[in-house]
Amino acid sequence: MSDLLHIAVSPMGENSISRAIDASFMAAFNEKYPNAEIITHDLATENIPHLDGEAIFAGYTPEADRTPTAAAKHNYRLGLIKEVNEAKHIMISTPMWNFSVPSALKAWIDQIIIPGAVKVSGKVTVIISQGGSYAPGAPREGWDFESGLLARTFESIEAKDVKVILAEFGLAGVVPGMESFVENKAASAAAAKAEAVVRAIAE
Repeated sequence: MSDLLHIAVSPMGENSISRAIDASFMAAFNEKYPNAEIITHDLATENIPHLDGEAIFAGYTPEADRTPTAAAKHNYRLGLIKEVNEAKHIMISTPMWNFSVPSALKAWIDQIIIPGAVKVSGKVTVIISQGGSYAPGAPREGWDFESGLLARTFESIEAKDVKVILAEFGLAGVVPGMESFVENKAASAAAAKAEAVVRAIAE
């Protein structure tokens, strides 16, 4: 059983807002739990395969009838599921791409969802960096299809404690026309880091 299952998604390295907030979470977590067992998947460098038909139907095929490749794909899924089931805390940091989940993270999610096999017993923290704002009153209110999807996904596999932490205006100062939101960007990132630290050390 691990103390933390850590999933990082952004490929932007030191330019990533979600990874900066992730780093604040991890620093606080490591300080409080210096001997914690942590499992990390960095989806920017680790290739989590997308499901194919063989992987999907392996779960509906008796073990003795699975081909060697189907068995390998199914066992790979069970290994990821074991990490989820046994984690005391799951933390995911990710950007929002095109109003939803990056495909690398969606691949991991699809791999772990086998009804009856996966059940979250620990708490879940999801850190999301957004390029703009999708809050009530914003021009694109309601266009955030990621935060709700991730929360509902973990609730569907019985997570009881799911926290979503948002950092907004990530493209301010990057995309022309968003210069006036640079201060909002800094304030939102700082608030998200503070929230992540509290979440990391909460019992």
